Amino acid sequence: MSHSRDIELGEECKTPLSRLTELAQLDPTRQFYSIAHFLTPRALYEAFRGLRKDASAGVDQLTYREYQKELGRNIQNLWQKVKSGQYRALPLRRVYIPKEDGKQRPISIPALEDKLVQAATVRLLNTIYEVDFLPCSFGSRSGRDAHQALDAIDRIIFRESITHVLELDITSYFDSIVRKRLIEMIERRISDRSILRLIGKWINVGIIDKGQLLKTEDGVGQGQVVSPFLANVYLHHVLDRWFEDEVKPRLTGKAFVVRYVDDAVICFQNEEDARKVLKVLDKRFSK
Repeated sequence: MSHSRDIELGEECKTPLSRLTELAQLDPTRQFYSIAHFLTPRALYEAFRGLRKDASAGVDQLTYREYQKELGRNIQNLWQKVKSGQYRALPLRRVYIPKEDGKQRPISIPALEDKLVQAATVRLLNTIYEVDFLPCSFGSRSGRDAHQALDAIDRIIFRESITHVLELDITSYFDSIVRKRLIEMIERRISDRSILRLIGKWINVGIIDKGQLLKTEDGVGQGQVVSPFLANVYLHHVLDRWFEDEVKPRLTGKAFVVRYVDDAVICFQNEEDARKVLKVLDKRFSK
């Protein structure tokens, strides 16, 4: 049974999302100050359609199928809250899943309506940021995956006379992101206060862990829909652009970076360059 007919989708935004992509391409320094109106009932409905039907519930205990029963009314009410500024993000529900090394990985599960607003917002922001993200970035991007990242590494190593490789794995990356710097990075492109307030709510919302509300100074809860996007924005500036603009011009030979979210491989023609970059990486990430 289709529930789309129950939704008063209203008038879709007259400006297509593709127009934002065009504007981003025309001016890499352009700031977008009025884009929240793209978060329409239709955008929220499309976000709902993209959710996993069997996903774990957040602190609201609301499942996909329960929300679907009154989908039209629920979407309308949610849109009104977002539009009026009355939308409030709920704390994340912390669960632990086992890792291969025997340790446990903390995952933060958002409430269902938070997933909807986040998914619609990520889709909106990606129309701008896909212009900015570099070809070396493969994780959490539409049409890109880990297999393509491995293929890229293979091509580089076998075609470019690579002699040395640095492998990066950032420990507790999602929990280590400095929120203040993250917002500063986003503000280089997005000056719409409504969008910035939404992101602020999601990264500062707090976590329910074993019945206790925990607040942290830094990090973006891994498990949120918006977190992989925010993680990509952060490393786009911290690693990708820095390596392209500041590091490569100072090297004596060719160098290439391939990144998949918080894992990266840097390939060098010259050993001297590899050792030079190895020395400055710690300083860069500490900064």
